[in-house]
Amino acid sequence: MTDLGMKRPQPKLEATGILLAGGKSSRMKRNKAFLEYDGKPLAGRAIEVLDAVFSEVLISSNDQELYKRYNFPVIQDELRDQGPLAGLYQGLKAATFKSVFFVACDMPFLQIELIRFLFRWASDYDIVVPRIGPVIHPLHAFYNRSCLPGIIKNLEAGRLKIRDLFQDYSVKYVDEIELKGFSDLSQVFCNVNTPEDWSEILKP
Repeated sequence: MTDLGMKRPQPKLEATGILLAGGKSSRMKRNKAFLEYDGKPLAGRAIEVLDAVFSEVLISSNDQELYKRYNFPVIQDELRDQGPLAGLYQGLKAATFKSVFFVACDMPFLQIELIRFLFRWASDYDIVVPRIGPVIHPLHAFYNRSCLPGIIKNLEAGRLKIRDLFQDYSVKYVDEIELKGFSDLSQVFCNVNTPEDWSEILKP
């Protein structure tokens, strides 16, 4: 007998999801990826979401041993100490699919349906990035492999801010009005940088 109340799992997107876990967590003083929320490390929570959405999941980290437990390929930066832009470079090089979703490892409240919603523009733009008020979220965004030449150019020039890349490519900013169907947007896009940030998240 079929349970009509049960949702069938949606097919995985023909795209790559990459967890960016290569930061030094210098302000937190410990590895943010393994802070535990609701009994699970942040990295594990994010990987579960990515695995539910994407046909391919990769982890960007220079410490392969830390992430062996998750049984997904770990890619290491060729260019060290170049920040998240180097993670984008390595991830786009390694990805099987043209559309690649990158997310930081310190975002506890990822929403599967919101990521799927962003994907609807991924074939029409080089970059799809949420924008809440004036704030964009480049580490919760889709990038096409077409961005690789621009990333290489910026890395060579020492321009390491991801948003500097945007001027050279077609960008879809997905604003609050388009995201109105999703609740708690300020929570969804929050990330953990300091012990104070983490204390706020843990508040009941």
